[in-house]
Amino acid sequence: MWSRCAAWSLLAFLVGCSSEPASPAGVAGSSSGGGGGGGSSSTAGTAGTSTSGGSGAGMAGTASGGTAAAGTANGGSGGNVAGTGGTATAGSASGGSSGSGGASVVAPSDGCGKAGRPPNGEVSVPNDRIYDFPTSYDGAKPMPAVIALHGANNPNTILQTLSKGSRLETEFVRVFPKSNGSAWSYQNGTGADSMRISNIYDELLASYCVDKNRIFLTGHSSGAQMSVQMMCAPGGDKRFKAVAPVAASKYCDMLTPVPVMYIQGTMDAQRNNSDGANVVAVFTASNMCTAATMPDPDVPTCKSTFDQQTVDPGCKIYQGCSKPTIWCSHNDNGYNATDGHMHGWPCFASNAIADFFLNLP
Repeated sequence: MWSRCAAWSLLAFLVGCSSEPASPAGVAGSSSGGGGGGGSSSTAGTAGTSTSGGSGAGMAGTASGGTAAAGTANGGSGGNVAGTGGTATAGSASGGSSGSGGASVVAPSDGCGKAGRPPNGEVSVPNDRIYDFPTSYDGAKPMPAVIALHGANNPNTILQTLSKGSRLETEFVRVFPKSNGSAWSYQNGTGADSMRISNIYDELLASYCVDKNRIFLTGHSSGAQMSVQMMCAPGGDKRFKAVAPVAASKYCDMLTPVPVMYIQGTMDAQRNNSDGANVVAVFTASNMCTAATMPDPDVPTCKSTFDQQTVDPGCKIYQGCSKPTIWCSHNDNGYNATDGHMHGWPCFASNAIADFFLNLP
C-alpha cells in the first residue's frame, strides 16, 4: 500500500542558466462500505465480493506495468491501492471500515486510434514544441500526459534531458513547449505564452492518444512561476489534474484546490535564499490542510549531479487536506556557480513527480 494514500486517507541541476526576474509579493471519494483492492507486485487482483455493507470504489494505483482499475466491494474494509507492476482488476475486501478515494474514469482523447508511435518516439517543431512518446505508446491506449515548462534562458529540451530515464519518460506522453521569449509571461492568461500552451494542449488531445482526465503540469523556475499563475487564475486551470512546480513564486493568497507537489531548495539563491514556504502556504490554505505533516518515505535520497553529495529530498505530506499536498524542501546544491545554488531541478524530482501524478486517485 502506498503510504501517501494512507496519509491522505487519515485527513538537477540546471546548467548555463542566468538569473530570472524577481517575482511579485505576494481525495478522496467516499464509500459506505469500503473500496476494493487492486493487484500487488506484478499480478492482478482477483475479483470477489463480500456479503454485507454498502458498496464503494477502491483507489486506483498505477505502476510501471500498467494502470490499476478501481476495485469495488459490498462492504468491509478496503480502499487498497493497486500494487506496483501489472494491471489490476477489481478486488474485494471484507470487514468494516470504508475505503478511500475513487478511480478516475479514463477519457480517451480524439487522437486515440489515429496513428501509432511516431518514428523515434518524438514529434518536434523547432523552438516551439516537442511531443515525446514512451516506448509503450501505441496510439490506441490512452496514456497520462505531462506538460513541462522550462526555466528562463533555457531551451525546451532541458527538462526532456533532465527527465530522461525516469518514470516521467516511461509512463507519460511528455510535452515540452518553448516560451515565446527567454522566459514565460502569463499576462493574465491572454499573452502569447498562454496562447501557445492552449494551442499545444488542444493539439495534444486532437492528434495523440492521451487520457483527458490525466493531464498534468510541471515546470522549473520561470516555468514553475507560470504554472502557479495558471493555478491562481479565477476558478483555477481545470485542464490539469495536478501540478508540480519546482522553485516557483507566490502570485496569489488563495486558489482553487488542486493536488500539488511543491519542490524548492531550503536556501534557493534565486528566490532570496528562501525555501518557498510562502508558496506552500497558499496551497495548504487553499487545500484546507491542517498544520500536521508526516515524512514522505516514498521519495528516496539521491546523489546530486552538481557535487555528488547525498541529497535529502525533505518531502512531507500534509494531513487533512481536501487535495493531496506535498512539500519537498531539499538540499540539492545544483544550479550553477554564477547564480548560486539550490535553484536547480533536484536529482529526485523527475521520479518523485511521476510517482505523485501516477498515484493520484
